[in-house]
Amino acid sequence: MKNLIYAGVIVLCILVAVLVFVKTRGAGSPVNDVPDSEMIWVKCLQCGQGYQMPLKQFLKEGAEKAAASTKGMPVAPLLTCQKCGKDGIVKACKCAKCGEIFREGSVVGDLPDRCPKCRHSETEAIRAARRQQQQ
Repeated sequence: MKNLIYAGVIVLCILVAVLVFVKTRGAGSPVNDVPDSEMIWVKCLQCGQGYQMPLKQFLKEGAEKAAASTKGMPVAPLLTCQKCGKDGIVKACKCAKCGEIFREGSVVGDLPDRCPKCRHSETEAIRAARRQQQQ
């Protein structure tokens, strides 16, 4: 009799685990958790224009282009520019010091937000401020 009770408890636990797995696995895309108001800077490699666009839109369009791509590219596909209509949009940064909009990671082997024009990096500035606070 004891063995039947143990077996019943084990089966019940397995069923609960399966239900939890199925419910949480299909919760949806993490893109849906991004607030509509969150913006990012982008730059077109074709026309050179830089502007802000909603992060959610950037992620959705990137996922759609990647899914539609038959080439199986190992890099993220270029999105369509709102200014010129050509595929050339990449993630960008805007320099807090000089205002230059540049492709993220454009200074090779350095911080992704290093400005190629004035060499300022907001990440580096934040780190320096933290080091000063700790001293």
